[in-house]
Amino acid sequence: MENKISVVIRTYNEQKHIRDVLESLKSQTYTNYEVIILDSESSDQTLKIASEYDVRIEHIKKKDFNYSYASNKCVEYATGDIVCFLSGHSVPVKNTYLQDTNDIFKNEKIGACYGDVIALPDGSLTEKGFNRLGYIKNKIKGYKNEIKLETEIHPGIFSCSNASARRELLLRHPFAEELGRGGEDIEVAYRIIQEGYYIACVPDLLVMHSHGSGFFKFLKEFKAWRMMWVDVQRYINEEKNESKNLDN
Repeated sequence: MENKISVVIRTYNEQKHIRDVLESLKSQTYTNYEVIILDSESSDQTLKIASEYDVRIEHIKKKDFNYSYASNKCVEYATGDIVCFLSGHSVPVKNTYLQDTNDIFKNEKIGACYGDVIALPDGSLTEKGFNRLGYIKNKIKGYKNEIKLETEIHPGIFSCSNASARRELLLRHPFAEELGRGGEDIEVAYRIIQEGYYIACVPDLLVMHSHGSGFFKFLKEFKAWRMMWVDVQRYINEEKNESKNLDN
């Protein structure tokens, strides 16, 4: 079965890597896809570069941006069966990236999937070391058929720098505006799992993605990610409590 895949890319001043992203997509062996760029008033050459490719460009105000709002707009504009989230600096490594994504969703019990990341060539030494070790660790675990079917949320699950989901599920479970600064993807993963679907972790669904963060900045970002995880758990628990109160 060939699903139509909508590749959605949120951008703001991504001129450094957007061409690499679009060239990788252009070289894909899978052809039943569209590319939608949602731009937040870039002031560099992002849109000029993007206009050289077969992409659809949509716009939101920079002042309106948060991760949840932008992702929900991407889902709204998508016309495919599967929505694939990449950032403006997430470069698929293999030209079978979209074919592999389509193959994953042949299993009707998989609601969403996400892959691994390694650093871009201009990434910091810290990012290169940390991301490479994470990828190797997942490979060593020896997931059956290179896929781990997950039924519990954790930090990093369904990270939307490299993730895909069935559009029908994303329409039923939009990204929470309250978590618009981060962690909204984990909460969506939770809701997809609650519907009885698996989240597939696929290490070889690989992209190059990094921010050029040195050791101390990376450490600060890592701490922020941990706090984000706490916020997501709190949000989910509050939702559970509200549901219980309504049932009583």
